[in-house]
Amino acid sequence: MRPFNRLARGWRSVPAAAGLMAALLLLAGLGIIFQSESAYREQKVREARVQAEILAASVTAALDFADAAAAQESVNALRVNPQIRSAAVYDGEGVLFAGFQRSGTTLPPTLAEILPPEGSIAIAAAPVARDGTRIGTVSLSVVPEPLSRRLTRYALIALFVVMTALVVGVLGIAHTALRRVNRELAERASALAEANRELEIQIEERAKAEEQLRQAQKMQALGQLTGGIAHDFNNLLTVIQGSADILQRPNLTEETRIRFAGAIAQTAGRAAALTSQLLAFARRQPLRPEVLDLNEQILGMADLLDRTLGERIQISLDLASDLCPAEVDPTQLESAVLNIAVNARDAMPDGGTLTIRTTDAEENAERGRALLLAISDTGEGIDPETQARVFEPFFTTKGVGKGTGLGLSQVYGFATQSGGDVFIDSVAGEGSTITILLPCSEREAATGEAAREQQVRTCAATGCVLVVDDNEDVGAFAETLLGELGHTVIRARSGAEALRLAAEARIDAVFTDVVMPEMSGLELAERLHEQRPELPVILTTGFSDRIATSGSGGLPVVYKPYRLETIAAALGEAMRPKEDGS
Repeated sequence: MRPFNRLARGWRSVPAAAGLMAALLLLAGLGIIFQSESAYREQKVREARVQAEILAASVTAALDFADAAAAQESVNALRVNPQIRSAAVYDGEGVLFAGFQRSGTTLPPTLAEILPPEGSIAIAAAPVARDGTRIGTVSLSVVPEPLSRRLTRYALIALFVVMTALVVGVLGIAHTALRRVNRELAERASALAEANRELEIQIEERAKAEEQLRQAQKMQALGQLTGGIAHDFNNLLTVIQGSADILQRPNLTEETRIRFAGAIAQTAGRAAALTSQLLAFARRQPLRPEVLDLNEQILGMADLLDRTLGERIQISLDLASDLCPAEVDPTQLESAVLNIAVNARDAMPDGGTLTIRTTDAEENAERGRALLLAISDTGEGIDPETQARVFEPFFTTKGVGKGTGLGLSQVYGFATQSGGDVFIDSVAGEGSTITILLPCSEREAATGEAAREQQVRTCAATGCVLVVDDNEDVGAFAETLLGELGHTVIRARSGAEALRLAAEARIDAVFTDVVMPEMSGLELAERLHEQRPELPVILTTGFSDRIATSGSGGLPVVYKPYRLETIAAALGEAMRPKEDGS
């Protein structure tokens, strides 16, 4: 009850001032309304007078030559103004010469008979003179603004005045309470306030400086990233656009057509690899982790590394025995090793040694068991300033056209998304070592034979496939590919339409986009599973944050851009008859 008692005491000290202020506001509002109405009428009278003078000037010649038709044309020009109710021109003897009455009634035949039309706000007359001699008179009457509109305007003013008076009363109470609280606080904490003010100033200045620095760094990184993306994609689009232009020319030989179609396919693959590297750096690349033996994986890459690095680079393997298995995406691991190896090769233009070393890392309470994959070269080394930037996207020390600057950023994204980390150690003139730390897996690594068996796909069945994609171009492309594979295709543009078609038609498989409005592909798969648990559903996406962070719930995913072979393998596996007990 104490707060209410204080409010009551505060109210008693306010009503006189608040009431006086409210009364003054109401009087001011009435004055504004009266002044506005008076000014409106005066303005209408002035406007009518000006219109009459303009009309008088325009009919002078017509009156002088007794040309009633010309005078009527001048009068009729005023009909476009809905505010003018009537306009009339009388000759020197006061007889009606030309005019119109908006209501359709007859105008007074003589000037002496003119009376203000009913409902008009003003009537104005102007002489028609030639060489100082009055040869006629113009008469105008003006329609007032509708009463409803004026009442609405005045009602808004009145409402504003009333609301302002209420606000004044509330502010008066609040102001009284606020002054009392402020006075108590000032009495209790005057000494502490000065110290706090000084501290707040220092904190604010430091926060501003840090925010400005972060913003500058963010904009610099964003500019570098977007510039690099635009540069690389423009190069790729140049090849694609040029090849497409050539393919559109008539009378191409089959050899030329195949060559430029292959150029488009190859360049599209490079564009897909570029987006994959960007997603890897952003730690949004969908991974397909497998439990594997790191040593076996490195040994399997030996021939590939030999061919990639050339004869000048000697490869040395130092692989520790009894390594714990790692659960990583083998494709991304291979890409990371190749990116590091290619950078090492470029750092040894006169040849050298590339050493790949695996070993167990010291166990850490935070991360648990882990293993290390270290790749060293005997090249030129990297200075400390450059080392701080090697993992930035599009940062490269190579010449123009010799690197995208995404290799080590992909390594960084792969390592961190796999739950590990990556480090660089380099001395200028003595070479560099890049170390990838990967967490150990508690599961057993699959043998080579088991892995091969897992990759077998033996189904070439065809059937009726429901394609769901809200993008018309992508959906039509998928329909074409599936038609080439011999499937019957039914198209749906939304999840709701797909559910309806799946209930009406015999569907053997569903190929659906993930990111769609209203109902996503994952939600559609859940609904379809409730209706038909045996119906295979294949997801497709260019990027899905939900899949990148939480997975696809066990459903197969075909990542865009996809090719005919990819979609054929995915559908073949999904539609393969399941063995008993499998």
